[in-house]
Amino acid sequence: MVRRFARLLTAIGLLAGMPVAALAQDTACRNGAFPREPGFIEAVVTAPGRTFFYADINGCPPQGDCRTNSYVIEGDRVIVGRSLGEFVCAYYPSPAGGSAGWVRYEALRVFPVDRNPGLASWEGRWTRENNPEVTITVEDGEAKIMGVAFWPGRPETTEWPSIHIGEIDGRLHIEGPLASYADDNLCELELTLLADFLVISDNRRCGGVNVTFSGVYTRAP
Repeated sequence: MVRRFARLLTAIGLLAGMPVAALAQDTACRNGAFPREPGFIEAVVTAPGRTFFYADINGCPPQGDCRTNSYVIEGDRVIVGRSLGEFVCAYYPSPAGGSAGWVRYEALRVFPVDRNPGLASWEGRWTRENNPEVTITVEDGEAKIMGVAFWPGRPETTEWPSIHIGEIDGRLHIEGPLASYADDNLCELELTLLADFLVISDNRRCGGVNVTFSGVYTRAP
C-alpha cells in the first residue's frame, strides 16, 4: 500500500508539471488495461470543441497520426493515468462502455487529490453499468466491501449458456485515497477513490472464467 501511495504522489507531481525522470516506457493505453495503471487522478476537459483520443499503435503517441474517432468535449470528466510526453492516458466513462486512449494534457485541468478522504466518502453502492457492482459499508470504524461480477453478463441480460460469477465479501483496508482487499480464495483488489469515481483493479483470481472486478465505477443513485 505504501508503494502504491508513492506512485500516486509521483503521478500527481508529473501532472502538475514537476520534473520526473522516468515516464512510461511503452504506449499501451486502452479500456481493458486502464484500471491496472497506477496513479489515477480526476480531470476535466477545458479545451473548446472536440478533444480526440489517440490510439496506442504503430508508435503512437507521440509519433504518427493515430487520432481516433472517439473524443470528449469541454466539461467532460475523465480519469487520467500515466503520462507520455505531452500526452496522458485517459478514460472517459460512458453507458456505452467508456473510451480510453491518449489525449493531450494541455486540454485538461487536473483536480487535486484528496489524500485523506473520510470513511464516509467510501460508503455506498458503486457500479460499472450494473456489472460488476460493489457495496462499501462502515461500522465501528471498520470498512467492509461486498460485490458480485458476472461474465459475459448478468443472467437476466444474456442468453449465454454458461454464466460465470465472482463474489467478494470482507474487510477493506483503507489508507488515504487507496484501499486493498484480499480473501482466502486468493482474490486481491486494489482501489483508488477519486472525487466522482472508484477505480478497482483485481488480480484476475476473483471468480470464474473471464470474470473481473477491474474497472471504473460510479456511485449508484
